[in-house]
Amino acid sequence: MQPWLLVTLSALFLLLSTAAWAVSVFHIPGNWLMLLFALLYGWAEGFKAMRPWVLAMGLGLFLVAECIEWAAGYFGTKSFGGSRWGGLFAILGAALGAVLGAGFGYGLGAIPGTLLGAFTGAVVPELIRQRHAGKALWAGLGAAIGRAIGLSLKLGAGGVFLALLYLRVIWTFLDAARPLL
Repeated sequence: MQPWLLVTLSALFLLLSTAAWAVSVFHIPGNWLMLLFALLYGWAEGFKAMRPWVLAMGLGLFLVAECIEWAAGYFGTKSFGGSRWGGLFAILGAALGAVLGAGFGYGLGAIPGTLLGAFTGAVVPELIRQRHAGKALWAGLGAAIGRAIGLSLKLGAGGVFLALLYLRVIWTFLDAARPLL
């Protein structure tokens, strides 16, 4: 591959990967897009920078982060005194809240939407089950806090993988330039 083409491809790859990570805030699967871009970039450049271990690391990191993100709302509800049903409805409420909230604030409404959805999803079954507003609100707060922690961890996992992508691309360029020095 021509050096100018590799530089252009690498710059485009890093730009798209950064944009994919940034749109994760809007509950778009940016981490998974970043992994797809890494796979396509690796295929285009012969897997010199994007070794299979880099792709496997991204896959493992994102699978764990997704599980933690969704489970955090459930366990947040449970740890604040909610029931299993409150935890399950917190997960469903978070997903519905993200979809409904995405229509506001140029997509940024997905963040408060998912938190409010987790809160509401935990509160409603707890009110029906316990008939105690204080306990239901407390379980809803746990769901919202858990969901916020899960979202933060997912964004953090994407940031770690993005940093790895930058390091691998830069390292490959430096390694290729070493004979010229």
